Amino acid sequence: MPFASGVSLASNRKYPLYPKWLAPASSIVLRERVAIWMLALFPIAALARISPMARSPIAERRTPRISVNDLALYMVSSDTARVGIIRRAKNPSVPPIIRYRDVRPVVCAFLADSTRNVNLLVVAEETFNQRAEDSAVSVLRQDDARNSIEVLHALQGMANQLAPFQFGLAPRRQPKLDLAGVEVSTYADLLVTGRIRGEDHSGAAILRLTQDDAETEPARTKRREMGFYVASLARIHAEQNLNQGIPIANRLCMSIDVQHRECFRSPDSNTRRMNDLENACRFIAAMWDAV
Repeated sequence: MPFASGVSLASNRKYPLYPKWLAPASSIVLRERVAIWMLALFPIAALARISPMARSPIAERRTPRISVNDLALYMVSSDTARVGIIRRAKNPSVPPIIRYRDVRPVVCAFLADSTRNVNLLVVAEETFNQRAEDSAVSVLRQDDARNSIEVLHALQGMANQLAPFQFGLAPRRQPKLDLAGVEVSTYADLLVTGRIRGEDHSGAAILRLTQDDAETEPARTKRREMGFYVASLARIHAEQNLNQGIPIANRLCMSIDVQHRECFRSPDSNTRRMNDLENACRFIAAMWDAV
């Protein structure tokens, strides 16, 4: 479902039609209801956002484990860089802030809404604008708020690309993906359904929210390959952990790079990429104790 024609988040502030669950008495009430809604849907993320307590450092991981994005990066890196990626996966550090934590559920809720009503994005942008200008908020969180606004604008620019797909919210708790002895931290942000040749099919979508703004040809090629690898991992994850009761289609398993406004779908002929991922995980598992 495309965005409303002519709607601009940056310029248009009056939207007469609100969904029933967003019907506000005032903009303050609306923001409060959205905050409560986010807390209900995503309690772990919301509580972590408002908690004043610092997280403890992560201990060395004894068994092979890597994130989906780091595995995709591994696939497009040199041999020397790959060793560094394995070492960081084994000895992870706690970032001072998890970027895009607050905008991710907004993107998911918007895409999962069958009407793709823009009111949710408008309210979220107002909230991020307030945070970006709040001197009581840390510089990192102010910067994250500004980056989150860019995500909302980029999402609006993907209307035509994403219009053909039917999205639904994915389960909050999902099993880890096991690939050749490595636990791959793969989390599907959205479930995808669609009709192919007259039959219902399913898939999964992973959002990639990145700050990489390099536009050289090698950088674009690297982003593209990483996007296809993440889409392939979404396909494996859907088959292994997200049974929707209908056949899985490669074309409905995707990686959505919001800032760069690109949607990478798992190719129909994907055997080589799948084999490469399994072989990479075998190597990671073999190298784990040595790094």
